[in-house]
Amino acid sequence: MWKTACLSVLCTMAMLCQAPAWAADARQAAFLKAAQDFVVHHKLPDGEAIDKNDLTGNFGENELAICDVDGDGKTELIVRFTSGPMVSQLEYVCGFDEKSGKLTIKFTGFPSVEYFSNGCAKEKVSHNQGLAGEFWPYSISQYDAKEGKYVLKGSVDAWSKKEYPTNPFENDKPFPAEIDATGDGFVYFIDDETFEAAKGGKPVDTPVYEAWVKRYIGGASPVTVSWVPATVDGIKALETNQYTTGAKN
Repeated sequence: MWKTACLSVLCTMAMLCQAPAWAADARQAAFLKAAQDFVVHHKLPDGEAIDKNDLTGNFGENELAICDVDGDGKTELIVRFTSGPMVSQLEYVCGFDEKSGKLTIKFTGFPSVEYFSNGCAKEKVSHNQGLAGEFWPYSISQYDAKEGKYVLKGSVDAWSKKEYPTNPFENDKPFPAEIDATGDGFVYFIDDETFEAAKGGKPVDTPVYEAWVKRYIGGASPVTVSWVPATVDGIKALETNQYTTGAKN
């Protein structure tokens, strides 16, 4: 009996020694649990199950990542769902609340997001059916540590003279060449009440648009996100820490 007990203890100790390193990390464990729920049970990070009608494509084409995208020095779980119809496609940035031991949602948007080292996120709109031509409209959000989430700062659309010399949505109103002082064939519409140069929805020239971008992005560098497929193998890659460390200021 003594030998049996000793063997049992030794076996238990061996199993503990073989446990993956992330098992002791509550944040990592929560992220991996959410990733598993997404891959196996088709459940989104907010707890909602993906509608069966939206499971139309190859689920393995969806993506997962664990890295610091908001520059707070802690990793986030990023879940990108793109295999369903356009209207159902989503991207989540998830954090972890050490006090409650629960996942938090820092950002939800269309899966087209580019993250920057200063906590900004550039999210392209799902459709480009206006006057912008080759310019794709987008919004800029920035991570607010006090709020614990990304906060929308503004958005921008454009009018391309090459694609639309007149505005078919407003009785063929001509392109405002007098605004386009640089002559590059673009004017921009910035929705940001804190940006004086573009208040009232008036079109602005390229230098004004660039000043708006610089206001938020500045000299921040894009965060390289190492995506893995939303598969069992993808989760294994996350378990072995095969992902980027994310934002560095």
